[in-house]
Amino acid sequence: MAAETDDDPSAWSRTLREANEMAEALRADDWEVVTVRAGHLAPVAPDSGETDRFGLVYVAPDGVAESLPAAVDGAEFERSAAFRQRVGDDLFLLTRVEDPDERVAVLLVGALDLSRPEASDLAGAARDRGRLYSHVELLDGTHLATFRHDHPADFLPEAQ
Repeated sequence: MAAETDDDPSAWSRTLREANEMAEALRADDWEVVTVRAGHLAPVAPDSGETDRFGLVYVAPDGVAESLPAAVDGAEFERSAAFRQRVGDDLFLLTRVEDPDERVAVLLVGALDLSRPEASDLAGAARDRGRLYSHVELLDGTHLATFRHDHPADFLPEAQ
């Protein structure tokens, strides 16, 4: 994440600025980019068994209801990177998933409250399973996309 500046002191503002800069740089290099700025980001620990329903659930604005599914259709997102900043119990997260062959990237932006018990349960499950998922859905529960990450410690500090 970018360093803190006097004119932009909040971690959330810096996270949004970083996402905007990343999107601009990718678009300048002829990538298709969809940015999801979550209105809410929730940790969901697995209920039981080997399900992929666990992970980080990004509640997306209606504005990406068409653009995100269209962008991910036919793409294989095997690469991802997490950029995070922790301030107290708040984790500000920018996740980039990409398909370099199709030149498509999705940027997921959200803030997670690490003090919630579900956050530590999710971190433990992700560590044990060696994977983490990011799910994007609308407020009404409509599923838009799911991305798999094989390096959960990059996302959640407690998953190390």
